[in-house]
Amino acid sequence: MGWSIKIATVKGIEIKVHLTFLLIILWAAIEGGMGIGGGLRGAIFGIVSTTLLFFCVVLHELGHSFQALRYKVKVRNITLLPIGGVAQMESIPEKPSHELAISLAGPAVNFAIVGLLAPLALWVLVTQIGAYLDRPAYLLSDTGQRVLSWILNGLFYGTDWKALVFYLLSMNVSLGVFNLIPAFPMDGGRVLRALLALRLDYLRATRIAVNVGRGLAMLLGVAGLMLFQFPLVLIAVFIYAGAGHERQMVEVKRALQGLQVSQAVTRQLRAVTPTTPLGQVLDFTSYGYQSDFPVVKGRQLVGVLVREDILATLRERGPNVPVGQVMRTDFPVVNLSDSLLHVQQLIAKSGVKAVPVVEDGFFRGLITLDKINQTYTLLSPRRW
Repeated sequence: MGWSIKIATVKGIEIKVHLTFLLIILWAAIEGGMGIGGGLRGAIFGIVSTTLLFFCVVLHELGHSFQALRYKVKVRNITLLPIGGVAQMESIPEKPSHELAISLAGPAVNFAIVGLLAPLALWVLVTQIGAYLDRPAYLLSDTGQRVLSWILNGLFYGTDWKALVFYLLSMNVSLGVFNLIPAFPMDGGRVLRALLALRLDYLRATRIAVNVGRGLAMLLGVAGLMLFQFPLVLIAVFIYAGAGHERQMVEVKRALQGLQVSQAVTRQLRAVTPTTPLGQVLDFTSYGYQSDFPVVKGRQLVGVLVREDILATLRERGPNVPVGQVMRTDFPVVNLSDSLLHVQQLIAKSGVKAVPVVEDGFFRGLITLDKINQTYTLLSPRRW
C-alpha cells in the first residue's frame, strides 16, 4: 500500500504505518489540548492514548495473522490506517474451521487485553471509592500499592495513567464487540459465513452472510438518519459496500476455479532473445498489443520480460540495455489444464505479471492478469 512506512517486522510480517495515520495523532493532540483541563497535559494524554489504542489494533491484527500462519496462509503485511488496521493475507482458507479460528483470533486478543486491564481498573476503582468514603479499601498491601503506583507513574510520566487504564479497557471492549457484529468486512461477518459453511456451500454461505450484513447496515443507516447521527450513516455505507465487495470476491474466485489456462493463454507471441536491446522491444510494443515477452535462447525458454521492467529500465538506463539484464529468470510455470484461480494466486505470490505456459516440456504461450480478467468477463456465468 502506497504512502506507508515500515516500522517493524514480526515473524516475517511487515508492520507499516500509513502517512495519513499521523493526522489521527495530530487530531488526538488537538482534542486533548482543547478539552476540559487540557493544555499540554491533555495533548500528551491524547497522543499517548491514541498511540496505545492503535498498538492494541496491531495486536488484534497479529492475532489474525499468527492464526493464519498456523494454517500456512502467508501474511504480507499489517498497515495502520486512520480507520484501523488491515492485515493483507494472500488468501483466506475456504475450510470453515480455519476461517472461523482466524476470524475469532483478533477479537480474542482484545478480550485478553481487557482481562489484563480489568484487575488494575478494579484496584483503581476500589481505592478511589474508599478514599471518597474516607474508608480506605485496599486490594494490595501498602508496600504493593506504592510500588505499583511508582512503576505506573514512571511509565506514563505526564499522563493520567488511571484515566488511560479505563480508556483502554473500554476501547478494547468496544473493538472486540464491534468486530463481532455479523456483517462484512468485520470479523463477525466471516464468523457467520464460517458457521454457515459448516453445512452449506461456501458461495451460498457467503451470500447469506452478505445479505445479513446488508440488512444490518440498512437498519444502522436508518437509525443514524433518525437520530441525526451521521457517523452511523457512514459506518452503514462502509458495511454495505464491504459486504458487496466480499460477495464479488468469492464469486470471482468460484468462477476462476471453473476456467482453465487453455481458455486464456495467448499463443501468438513475439519472442525476444537475451541479446535483444530494450529499444527494439519497445518498438515491438508500439506496433502491436503485446506488452510481455518470452525470452528464448534457441528453442529453450530462459526468461520472461514484463512491461513494468521494460519501462523502469528505459527510464533509468536507456534503450541499449540487453534483455538478458532485465528479464526475470525466477518465474512460475503453469499447464494448460491448470485453473485460472491457480494462476492468479501464482501471480500474486511471485509478482510476475506474465506466467509461461508449458505443456509436455514445450513453451505454449503466456498468460497475464489482464488476460485472466478478460476471460472472466467473457466466459464467467452471469447472474441477472
